[in-house]
Amino acid sequence: MSVRNKIHLSLANKLNLVFFSLFVFTVGIIFLLVVPQLESRLTDQKQRNLGDYATLYSESYLQVLNQGASRIYLDLLTQQYAERADARILALDSSGTMLSDSLMGQGFNAGDYNIANVAISNASMVTDVTSIGGRSFAMAAVPIYKGNTIVAAIVVSSSMSDVESAVTLVQRLMAIAAAVALVVALLVIYLVSYTLSRRIRRIESGAARIAEGDFDIKVPVTSQDELGELASTFNNMGDKLGSAFQQVDDEKRRAKVLLDDLSEGVIGIDTEGQIIVVNPAAVKLLGHEIAAPCSLEDCLPAEIHDLWKSMSPKHPNREDTYMLPGDRALSVHSSFLSDQAELASLLVLRDVSQEVKMEKSRRDFIANASHELKTPLFSLGGFLELLQDEDVDESTKDEFIATMREQVDRLADLARKLLDLSQMDSGAIEVRNSRMELKDVIEMVVREFTAYSVSLDSRVDMDGFPEDLIAIGDPDRTAQLIRILLDNALKYSPAGATVQVAGNSNGKTVSFTVSDNGPGIAKEDLHRVFERFYRGKGAGRIRGTGLGLSIAHELVRLMNGTIEVESTGQGSAFTVTLPGGNPV
Repeated sequence: MSVRNKIHLSLANKLNLVFFSLFVFTVGIIFLLVVPQLESRLTDQKQRNLGDYATLYSESYLQVLNQGASRIYLDLLTQQYAERADARILALDSSGTMLSDSLMGQGFNAGDYNIANVAISNASMVTDVTSIGGRSFAMAAVPIYKGNTIVAAIVVSSSMSDVESAVTLVQRLMAIAAAVALVVALLVIYLVSYTLSRRIRRIESGAARIAEGDFDIKVPVTSQDELGELASTFNNMGDKLGSAFQQVDDEKRRAKVLLDDLSEGVIGIDTEGQIIVVNPAAVKLLGHEIAAPCSLEDCLPAEIHDLWKSMSPKHPNREDTYMLPGDRALSVHSSFLSDQAELASLLVLRDVSQEVKMEKSRRDFIANASHELKTPLFSLGGFLELLQDEDVDESTKDEFIATMREQVDRLADLARKLLDLSQMDSGAIEVRNSRMELKDVIEMVVREFTAYSVSLDSRVDMDGFPEDLIAIGDPDRTAQLIRILLDNALKYSPAGATVQVAGNSNGKTVSFTVSDNGPGIAKEDLHRVFERFYRGKGAGRIRGTGLGLSIAHELVRLMNGTIEVESTGQGSAFTVTLPGGNPV
């Protein structure tokens, strides 16, 4: 572990340490510059003073000496001047012999006063600091002339203790002042740094609150200095971040609402193949829950996983359709987005069961229509060739022409029904719903089928049909619907059979049922009877196009009704329900 990791200093401690180091450095510089200079100046001043006393005394001493004064008198004079100068005064000849001493030779050692010889040798005043007995003494020596000859030297010496005391006092006072100043400075620095660090901690605390998502936090702005500007900028940043995150949250909510409302399934996948986003439509289309995050390989069918894996930079989009249980078809579109973002690719699922079914119906429709057209056309072509190439008698020709007319009628019926279906698909067919007497409409159609039913030795029975059965619908389209149901019932009923038409009121709706005694409809075919061109196994060789019931189903739907079929294996019953027109 590094020292940086071991030692953690707060801002206040760092400021204190910096200012303490600067203060100690500054005081040290002051001591190094001031104390030596002070000591030097005091020493120079003391030496100058001693030099002045030495000069003054040398003049008096020379005057008394010329007057022939005795040794005792010279010592008294020396003592007087020494007391006045607060120093020791000595008179020494050139050989170092003491001529006079204010201390009467006490502790005299000629070697300690070599300064006298220097002054005599230089013939000028000399000053110096000399150590005597472990103590420092300042000395000044002045040569004494008798005529032009130097006969002696006056030495004035004084202890340096006063200078040393003064320097020590100054050092002590400076140390005390520095200590007091240091304490005051540290206290002031601590208070300032504590205030600054507290303001910084407020910003730090605000940053932590923002990191937790609290964008309403505000740092107090207590001054207009740099930290005050920082706090103000921080508050502005918090407001902008709050607005930005609010916009992001709003966008996420809108995206979630959009994803949840989409009918297409959307699955988001990261770069590692993990599902990170899935909307409810995808769960519904796949038929099982997906708990994101989960592996795409584990949560989706292998075919979809293989489709996703087949993507590449050259082929960033893939699409395919898969059949699911229950005749359901699922279209899957895989798109590569980015390998740098969290959301790397998307899968879009769409239920195309209806499209697949319609495409199949379209192909079947074309195939069946082609088949239905081919048979009568080939028949007509054959008869025309026979009439053209063969010599046929009149009875045979009439028979051929009758058959050809039958095929033309079949083509015309097919064309009419195809036209009706085309108009229904395009919405061009016009339906005018109004109140109508259902019995009157059915009776009119039954009368149309009288001759046809007689030719089949069958009949249509309406006995017991309610008189006041009012329905809301288009009378012409209702008549067309009844024609289709009666035609089917008569065609599939055996000779001598009776087709029953019954009516019923169900409150807000009315219904009528057309029942026959034909071979019935197999149970597995019931759900397909209204498909175009579909003809059940029981149709056999009975003429038909397989379009009538499809048209009937569409007509009922356009009149806001329903049509249902029931068959127990012997006979079928078609029930049409329309909105009722009687007051409830």
